Amino acid sequence: MSEVENTPSVENGTLDLQAEVASLRQQVWTLLVLLFVISGTFTFYLFRQTAVNRKDLQAYKPGATQFIQQFQKEAPGMDQFIQRLGEYGRTHPDFVPILNKYKIPVTAGPAPAPAATAPKK
Repeated sequence: MSEVENTPSVENGTLDLQAEVASLRQQVWTLLVLLFVISGTFTFYLFRQTAVNRKDLQAYKPGATQFIQQFQKEAPGMDQFIQRLGEYGRTHPDFVPILNKYKIPVTAGPAPAPAATAPKK
């Protein structure tokens, strides 16, 4: 009698497993289709952004070119100013922390002579 009772439960278990496998297979296909749709949408979005950015670049290019030319024309004056700040830092040690904060090198050279004090009599 135990063989008769066990046989239907094994068949039911097999049918349950087959149903679960079929359900999982359907879920996998659904997820693959969904992944394909999302990938296509994202690709379309990236192409659209590329087109918009190209147009923006063309609009900003003349102004940026003018700005770069102006900067290159004024660069020697800025370099000279930074060099003078370094010289000032060499003669005024209290100013050195500010120069260090903005990573401006202190010009190397002879240190200022210490103030001479008259010997006491």
